[in-house]
Amino acid sequence: MAFGWKTQFEKRVPAEGLNNWEIFSIVQQACKELEWEYLVVDENKFTATTPTHWTLSEEIIKISVENNEIIFRSRSESLELYEAGRNQKNIEEHLLPKFKKIKANWKSEQLQRAANTLRDETLKQLKSGNRVTGEKVTYGTKDHGMTFFLIAVNVLVFVAMAIRGVNLIEPEAKDIINWGGNVKFNVTGGEWWRLVTNIFVHIGILPLLVNLVGLYFIGLMVESILGKLKFLIAYLTVGVLASLVSIVWTAEGVAAGATGAIFGMYGVLIAFVTTPYVNKKFSPLWLAGAVAYAVFNIVVSFRGGNDNASLIGGLVAGLITGYLFYFFHFKRELARAGGSRISIEVLLLTTLIVYFYLRVHGRNDSLRFEREVMKLNQIEVKAMVQMQHLQSAQSNNDAVSVIRDSALPQWKHFQEEITKTGAYSLSSEYKRKRKLLNEYAGLRVRQTELMYKSIEEGTDKYNGEIDKVSDRIEKIIDQLGD
Repeated sequence: MAFGWKTQFEKRVPAEGLNNWEIFSIVQQACKELEWEYLVVDENKFTATTPTHWTLSEEIIKISVENNEIIFRSRSESLELYEAGRNQKNIEEHLLPKFKKIKANWKSEQLQRAANTLRDETLKQLKSGNRVTGEKVTYGTKDHGMTFFLIAVNVLVFVAMAIRGVNLIEPEAKDIINWGGNVKFNVTGGEWWRLVTNIFVHIGILPLLVNLVGLYFIGLMVESILGKLKFLIAYLTVGVLASLVSIVWTAEGVAAGATGAIFGMYGVLIAFVTTPYVNKKFSPLWLAGAVAYAVFNIVVSFRGGNDNASLIGGLVAGLITGYLFYFFHFKRELARAGGSRISIEVLLLTTLIVYFYLRVHGRNDSLRFEREVMKLNQIEVKAMVQMQHLQSAQSNNDAVSVIRDSALPQWKHFQEEITKTGAYSLSSEYKRKRKLLNEYAGLRVRQTELMYKSIEEGTDKYNGEIDKVSDRIEKIIDQLGD
């Protein structure tokens, strides 16, 4: 049990005449049985990783040979204050017992055959410089669980929308907004979560189907490169950044869909293809599917049917994310092993970008103001209903009572509510609207007070002023409607 930042445990055992490849072949089999992810980095060192812990941490397992001793090391990849002795357990309770059992059970011929196979595959891989072979990509669910999980989430969200009555072909903008669509005023007004939710919301069944195909083909390759956790982190990262670029570029309208996130994953793949990590030969079927998706979306973009800002933003974000993963993780000895630290760092960087954008642009209360306007509309309706009751008043006393007890309090309430919005940070257009509503509220209060005096005093001396106020109210209503 240990406290600290990066914790580790080391155990040395005699090699007992085994060479490196024999040792590594036994370790490889042990990792398979333990369901640990493994990769031979070079002829002198074997690297593996334990499954990701619930704290998003995993341990890096390294096996090397020195002075006829096998060195087993387990090190926490993440910074953590408390690791509960997991590194020691990895070696003494898991790996070493498996290693000894396999070594005892394997016959000499079996051990030699496994060692030769591992050596030949490793040397071939090291010679090519590639760690992922594109032409051998698989198409089933076995190695692409996260891809199929994301596909399922997109489908379930769309089905839920359909069940709730959203049009399957051409949904209304309000429905997309209600289900988490990306709208600048909503995001800057406090609903930052729309940067995430809009990735899983689609504007019709055709965009959904096209994106499911695109996600499937890009997931087949990129999940093979990154692994499940890092694939999910990359997908969410590029999706959020694509959504952010969308609202920066386009101030109005609602956007939704996975296209930006998928193009972002294309960016991740392009970044890796420019490195020695990925073999440049791809399966013709995979290449056809991936290219078809990209071409389709580019054509649709030229016709104005796509959020171009999201596509471009996603692609650039993907390139940056891909290079971050490669240079700060994959290029090092860790290869495909581990990765929670770089994953957390990428998430943190994305969070900071969103935070600082909202810090600068997020003091926009337009959405909040719109909601207040909706409340004002309800107050106005109540006041107007009371004013209409004057026509059915049986006497002046009844009319005075209606104005004093019902209509006038409603208009004063209207005035108080619009005054509360004075501290809101608004665009010039919304400031203009607030100014007009403030004047409108004051005029309504004045109009009602004059009517009250006129009826209570039984005089028409206020009629001229009432007419002037009424004319000004009509002009403001026309301006608010523009």
